[in-house]
Amino acid sequence: MKKILAIAALVATTTVVQAASLNWSATTIYQPGTTTALSGGLAYLFISAQSGDFGAKIASVDDIRSYISEGKDLTEYIAATGATNDKGGLAGATGYNGTNFGAGDSLTAFVVVFDAETLADAKNYIVTAEKTASWTSSTGAKTIMFGSQKNATWTAVPEPSTAVLALAGLALLLKRRKA
Repeated sequence: MKKILAIAALVATTTVVQAASLNWSATTIYQPGTTTALSGGLAYLFISAQSGDFGAKIASVDDIRSYISEGKDLTEYIAATGATNDKGGLAGATGYNGTNFGAGDSLTAFVVVFDAETLADAKNYIVTAEKTASWTSSTGAKTIMFGSQKNATWTAVPEPSTAVLALAGLALLLKRRKA
């Protein structure tokens, strides 16, 4: 019985080690409007197109911009998370569904980087261009490089209180109009 369990463990370990995986990284991400590397920025990987069912998926880059501006919870769309290191890079970012890829599979992804370590503290964000990875076999790793984000256009993260105040103002205007 011990031999059978040992063989099963060996087969399972070999299968996991030999599985195809996706890693993602960026060379350097710079702080908004500067030439200083962003350290500790929060990064989310989003999948926008895929040939198989690999998990989280969002229809387009425009959708994620809308969700952020609406203050919508992004959790169900996030494929993987990472953070910028002290040199502004995303090297070694979390892999994504390492056991699901096979020959002929592909996916297209983009990254949203926030300028803080938590979403609640973020004031700005950038969205990278979309990149695609394709697998020719069911083993090995692919890496999607999102390059340097030196001249990226940062967008302000709307504050939740701003939307609440706007709605309150609208309610007062409607109430005044009725009177």
